[in-house]
Amino acid sequence: MRTILLVLVMSPLSSGAGLQAQVDYTARVGVTWATALIRDVIVDEVEVQQKLAPTLVLGAALPIAPRYQAGLELALTSSGYRASETGTPTDLGTVRTGSVTLGLHGPVWRGVRWRVGGGLLRYWPSDAHGIFLSGGTTRFLAAAGVDYRHRVRPAWDLIFSLGYDLHRFTTAELQARGFSQSQGVQRVSATVGLARGRP
Repeated sequence: MRTILLVLVMSPLSSGAGLQAQVDYTARVGVTWATALIRDVIVDEVEVQQKLAPTLVLGAALPIAPRYQAGLELALTSSGYRASETGTPTDLGTVRTGSVTLGLHGPVWRGVRWRVGGGLLRYWPSDAHGIFLSGGTTRFLAAAGVDYRHRVRPAWDLIFSLGYDLHRFTTAELQARGFSQSQGVQRVSATVGLARGRP
């Protein structure tokens, strides 16, 4: 009887330790490309476009089933952006973004894994002018991606990632000027880094 009681008491503790050992940490760097923040045609076409953005991504994931994980990712980008009217570009400064994404991860084949999720994306312009005259904006985000991991040392993997996300863009200044509709912005990222732990 004592043996059975000991097993019942110790099982959750040993299970918790096993899960803790499987916590997966990632750190990646790369670039992000995005479609236009604004594209409108009144007399001539007006477009506001971000440049290719250096990107930092930090992540952590926990197992929720033998083959699946729940994860949290923090991503930061920073790039210039410009307005183009009748083909003449004008630099508008720097805009940074920060996103928090909660998602699910699962296996595809060998070291290839999928991920899907949702979260929030925040725009931080370097200067308050133009479309950001009233400050930055926070938008809902839907995301998906594919990761490939290659073991390089015990408990360390090299990780290559392709990511895609979509959000609707608008700002308080645009709305104040009568632009009531938001525009879909798609972003594609390519990153490489290290992962500690094995999903």
